[in-house]
Amino acid sequence: MLIKLKQDMAKKDIEVTIEYPVKDKTVDRIISLVKSADVQIECYLDDSTKLINVSEIYHVESIDKKTVIFDEKQSYYSKNRLYQLYEKLRNKGFVQISKYCIVNINKLERITPMANSHLEAVLSNGTSLYVTRKYLADIKNALKEGE
Repeated sequence: MLIKLKQDMAKKDIEVTIEYPVKDKTVDRIISLVKSADVQIECYLDDSTKLINVSEIYHVESIDKKTVIFDEKQSYYSKNRLYQLYEKLRNKGFVQISKYCIVNINKLERITPMANSHLEAVLSNGTSLYVTRKYLADIKNALKEGE
């Protein structure tokens, strides 16, 4: 893959051109990643509201009936339910790994088996999450799409 960057002060917005010999799953994934860089989710921290870029989200969990969004170092709350966020994020590189958690597949470092026949997903920021076997097929499909 060849990446070219060109600064043009006359441009008013960023323009992305993707050239490819054959449109395949890799091209589709690149398109999805580029589009997700512009999508933001409204989050709350204490009394302030913040817009988080989807590409910065590592995972989303439902904890004590509250939806918590995690970026690399911080956690935020969302007024949306987990399933509502999943509907927004599923085509932007996110996959469900348990009833209570969805992860950004682009932040997934590895999935390893554990001694108790569970699986562990390790994200690039070092966070470890349990993977439910029920969602393993979805994760495998998402990873195959990324190949």
